Amino acid sequence: MAFFIALVTMSRFKGGEYMLFIRFTDIPKEAFPNYDRLPYEEALLLSTQVHQEAQQANERFSSEFRIFDDDDQLVYKGTFQFGDTTYPNLYQQLKERIPNIRIRKEDATKKILLLENLERLTPETYKTMVTEAVTRSNTDATHISRLRRGQRRIVYGASGVSLLLLGALTVVRLVQPDLPSGVRAEASGWRPLYEAALTGETGPLVENLEKRQSLNDEQQQFLITHYVEEQDYDQAVSVTKDPIDVETIIMQSKRFATNRQDTLQSFQAVHPTDEGTFDLAILQKDYRRAVSLMDVEMTTVRQEARTRAYIALKDVAKAKESVRTVQDEKLKEQVATFVRLDEEIKALENQKRQLSEKEDKEALEKLNESLEAKQRQLNMIIK
Repeated sequence: MAFFIALVTMSRFKGGEYMLFIRFTDIPKEAFPNYDRLPYEEALLLSTQVHQEAQQANERFSSEFRIFDDDDQLVYKGTFQFGDTTYPNLYQQLKERIPNIRIRKEDATKKILLLENLERLTPETYKTMVTEAVTRSNTDATHISRLRRGQRRIVYGASGVSLLLLGALTVVRLVQPDLPSGVRAEASGWRPLYEAALTGETGPLVENLEKRQSLNDEQQQFLITHYVEEQDYDQAVSVTKDPIDVETIIMQSKRFATNRQDTLQSFQAVHPTDEGTFDLAILQKDYRRAVSLMDVEMTTVRQEARTRAYIALKDVAKAKESVRTVQDEKLKEQVATFVRLDEEIKALENQKRQLSEKEDKEALEKLNESLEAKQRQLNMIIK
């Protein structure tokens, strides 16, 4: 069943925090409370149990679900594939797919708040839960994994080859049964290619990946990274058919840490995107140009970059507005300090003007010292 998704206007936010409820409609299990309005945490627990049982029994079935707020207003609806190995639980599917929703820019805050509340309500164990990695490379799988816009928030901390090796060989289980012999044979057949790639012999692995009909996310990332390093940008884009996927890997992979700006600039010359223009402006510290771009899809990383750009431009009002949709607590504290210092500096400058008129030199000297100290603090923030 094809995945269907919709984001609906939220009625109220209660300061950004509200309860969430989920109603599943057609899970073919007698013990599961279909059509009941379950608290999010309970629905997550029960659906994960059913999901794992389906994986153990090698069953697959889809179920529609709807998420409601505590006013019983619909905020999200979608479909979850029980028994599929792509997601270990409903939270991780939502975490990936919600950022992929295209909505009006003025409604972006609603999407971010929904993500924030899912993060707040989800126990840590569900956030780190994983499924059988090897099964995702099975060529008979019905789901072809792609780098979606929602995944562009992921920081690619490992090198392309080592991440691919981990993705293909590491087996972390929940309650999964042993792999079928065919899948085990396939994994063992790939092992020499991965090991050779780690020593620098990437050619055989690239050739084999290019022949595959479907690739998992790690394999896509490896190929994209390889093509970018070879400056074969058309081939890099052909992996997922989306230049923003390539641009994201250039921005976030450690492989490009030493030449990120030059690499992105070269790629942008061939496959320009609004997102690439924004990221390049940030790298070049051309903050005025970055904040002037209006048609950029604001991921969490870009929203944080835009907020920092407003700080660098000393635009207090815009920084306060931009940080409202940021989750980074340190950045929020930075903006709060920025705002406070700006207000204190303005107050001191006002006092200075009044003292100048009275020619109170001693008081004026003390004010100047205070003003200089505040300016130094402010400069420390905007650097």
